[in-house]
Amino acid sequence: MRVRVSSSTLRRLEALEQRVFEVRPVAMWPKMIHVDKWSVIAANMQAALKADVRGGGSTQYSTSDVEQLELIASE
Repeated sequence: MRVRVSSSTLRRLEALEQRVFEVRPVAMWPKMIHVDKWSVIAANMQAALKADVRGGGSTQYSTSDVEQLELIASE
């Protein structure tokens, strides 16, 4: 069975196939680290959160804890 396709459709398809698509990250996730190191970071963050909930302030996490997390882009 033969299908007739117009030349303009073929040109548009060829142009689409020649395009270079930019790959952009969808989300950023922390890199997997050892559970012992993760538990120390999580405990520090939970302590900061608990103190701020009781005090009624906004949570300010330690920058040293956050800097230990390496983010990886998900595509």
